Amino acid sequence: MHLHRSLPNAAPATRRKFAKALAGLTTGLLWHRLVAANPDVSGRMQGPLVNLRDQFLIMRHADAPGFSDPESMRLDDCSSQRNLGERGKRQAIEVGDWLRRQGIERVHVWSSPWCRCKDTAVLLGFGEPHIKDFLGSFFRDPAPSAAYTLALTNALKSWFAAGPSMPLLVVTHQVNISAYAGRSVASGEMLRIKATNKGQAQAVESIRF
Repeated sequence: MHLHRSLPNAAPATRRKFAKALAGLTTGLLWHRLVAANPDVSGRMQGPLVNLRDQFLIMRHADAPGFSDPESMRLDDCSSQRNLGERGKRQAIEVGDWLRRQGIERVHVWSSPWCRCKDTAVLLGFGEPHIKDFLGSFFRDPAPSAAYTLALTNALKSWFAAGPSMPLLVVTHQVNISAYAGRSVASGEMLRIKATNKGQAQAVESIRF
């Protein structure tokens, strides 16, 4: 209000510049509120969260402190792997709660056999995940990259061909998501992907929590 009182004596050009700046500030504040209220930072999510006919969700495991895994890691020993921290555990629970607020009560979950992915999948709160070896990380050994990506693509093709009755959510690793969807994702970040009838990624949208 005090700013408006100083404008009457200002030149028209000055008033126009001020009005433009104020409009930009107001728009920025409104956008900040929208982003804070909705994890969809792209602002493009419309209608149902997932179209069962050709869309699915894929996310990177929740926050796990550290980098990669020790050389001595074993899939059957979680203590030998990099695992979720307290922040990651809370993050996974919050993602599951958010999905339920969107009206999703039942989800078919696929997970990497790595413990941080399985724990993320369980903490989402939709029951035990279905473990898929082709979702395993190839960060340290990229040799399986093409084979794993093809296996995921074929699995998605079969999933949609069967006419699913519930959404599919895939929990895996950064390298797997990047190889399939061409997108780099943060820990706990989720993508909504529209797939072709061959299981390939056609359109990708980001949901970050």
